[in-house]
Amino acid sequence: MTTNDTTHVVLVGAGHAHVLVLESWAANPPMNTRLTVVVDRPESTYSGMVPGFVAGDYRLAQTSIAVAPLARRAGAELVLRRAQRIDPDQRILHLEGGLGGGAHLAYDIASLDVGSSIRGLDLPGVREHALATRPIGEFAARLDRRIEELARSGRAGVRVAVVGAGAAGVEIAFTLHARLEHAGLRPVVVVACGAGGLLPGFNSRVRRLVSREAAARSITISATTDASFADERGVGFATGHLRADLVVWATGAAAPDLIANSPLPHDPRGFVRVASTLAVRGHRGLFAAGDCAAIEGKAWVPKSGVHAVRAAPVLDANLRATLAGSPLREFRPQRDFLSLLNLGGRRALATKWGLAAAGRLPWIWKDRIDRAFVDRFRDAEGSPAPADAR
Repeated sequence: MTTNDTTHVVLVGAGHAHVLVLESWAANPPMNTRLTVVVDRPESTYSGMVPGFVAGDYRLAQTSIAVAPLARRAGAELVLRRAQRIDPDQRILHLEGGLGGGAHLAYDIASLDVGSSIRGLDLPGVREHALATRPIGEFAARLDRRIEELARSGRAGVRVAVVGAGAAGVEIAFTLHARLEHAGLRPVVVVACGAGGLLPGFNSRVRRLVSREAAARSITISATTDASFADERGVGFATGHLRADLVVWATGAAAPDLIANSPLPHDPRGFVRVASTLAVRGHRGLFAAGDCAAIEGKAWVPKSGVHAVRAAPVLDANLRATLAGSPLREFRPQRDFLSLLNLGGRRALATKWGLAAAGRLPWIWKDRIDRAFVDRFRDAEGSPAPADAR
């Protein structure tokens, strides 16, 4: 809390918006402010590079941003504990661990950038038998281990079911096919679309291109009902059972536990409701950005790293404005932004303004954008970027 005219600011989570805020505060720290960063992992995984990791284009370390050096440069204290619940009225963050099994942290101003969970994890067998694509860092580590197990098994072929056909599911299907093929495991990949269908939110040209690319790789895009369970043999639907050696659960974003368990205003899907200023409704001094937030009147905004990155300057400005007692800025997300989907095999699909193209050039473009984002923070750590994994 405020002591001796010092205001305590707490950043909960190290999503894309928060790492950019830390970069800004390292360059220009506000006066009379104490900053604390609360994270449950010492690194932040950059979501844009995860499909490339799945494809084998990057090592896991190349997709990660170390949080401690960023916090240190910003003059922040780093608390490595899981945030369990926030009490916005008392301005207290409850943490896992500590004496008596719990601890708490008082704040004056706080911001939440804790990502998202994934829908359907409570369905029978999903946690035990499927690889959920979120949390991203955990998914990446578990996938590496599972591929090693499959390689040691001596199987002539590997059957993969990807549950969910949004952008994440499509990218995982293509990049995992490329990774398994390179490993000599002869993959058979089926994308189970569910009720949402193929690539909801994308235009018909993009869907046609993806279908064409899938056919060329023998990736099956299957219209199904929503999955209802997973077991050791694969994944089940109301219409039947799909046998698979590996089930990847990519059914779309859900509110993380911290958001779901806290007395915050929620949208119909359970995400924390914020104004266009990224301020949490009804709770002065509390902000939220990235996947965990839902901007009022903008339900169309996808859970995308692009929007989290673009929200960062507004979040930074509004944290500073709150400290100064100044008016807040509005975040105006773009409806039509460049979207780049990794198709594996060093191919990608680019779409903007209703146009779409797939090939090597979009992959090179995406690779350069992603590497540049992560390397700016790695350079800030005072260490060289990792060598190219290819």
